[in-house]
Amino acid sequence: MTKTILIPAPVRYPHRNIMTLLSRSAPLRIVPVLLLVAVSACKKDGGTPAYIQLTPAVVRAANGDTISSKITDLWVYVDDQPAGVWESGRRVPLLGSGTSNVKLIAGVRKDGVTNDRIQYPFYATWSQDLALVPEQALTVAPVFHYFEGVDIWLQDFEAGFQLDTVDSKTDIVTVPADGSLVGQGDFSGAITLDAQHDVFKCVSGGDPFLVPNGTAAFLEMDYRSDTRMLVGVRYSVSGVPYEAAHVYVAPTGTSPGNWTWNKIYIDLASPWGVTGAVEKRFYIRAQLENGATSGHIELDNVKLVRP
Repeated sequence: MTKTILIPAPVRYPHRNIMTLLSRSAPLRIVPVLLLVAVSACKKDGGTPAYIQLTPAVVRAANGDTISSKITDLWVYVDDQPAGVWESGRRVPLLGSGTSNVKLIAGVRKDGVTNDRIQYPFYATWSQDLALVPEQALTVAPVFHYFEGVDIWLQDFEAGFQLDTVDSKTDIVTVPADGSLVGQGDFSGAITLDAQHDVFKCVSGGDPFLVPNGTAAFLEMDYRSDTRMLVGVRYSVSGVPYEAAHVYVAPTGTSPGNWTWNKIYIDLASPWGVTGAVEKRFYIRAQLENGATSGHIELDNVKLVRP
């Protein structure tokens, strides 16, 4: 019998290329408010802020193609000095004038939890010199890229399967994409549950993942569903296999007629971080619950990202 594992503390992430030591004790939502108070005080003392208007952040591949993402927050720095944590798309006051270097670090919701927002370790910092003018707003359209050399295992359903169905009463099949997901390609993976096929489970195929303890590893996944899913991990220690449930992924709608695509970033470093653990894989499971007689799930761009 498995149980859901809760991550007690953030993982130490690699690739930090500028100072990122903002206060971790105050709730994230309070940071912009505190900054506005500070800006008001500076106005009274003669300081006048300039502004940057953040457009929603996007992620692009090296070839320029847009990749699906869900960047919810941005850590903002001016000349390497912290200027707060802001929601993507907000208007940000900055105390400065003239040419200044502005850096943005992309933030996501770890495991889909609203109040657990982190700097995503695999998106490189956005940096640009901007001409700040007090009382004027400058539109900034941040575009992020994966760090060079990041290792990505990908199941995008464009050519074959890397998810192996196990202990399941139904299978995953490819269906034509409807164009409603950014960077979707031509196909998605679909799972249908009914009374005779009420359980689905798949495990990452191919070679096991080499993720040393203390190394960041995130499962990115685009999905839409009317049924919740469970994401967990498998591994072995001294030849003994183990399986641990990790995160429940909530439905995005009540039926295929009103569901929308969502994206989740699931931190797998913690459940895999067992001393001596090898043969690391992840699994996705779904079943009919609470008297439901049918269920529908679509997946795309399932990625295991690691250094």
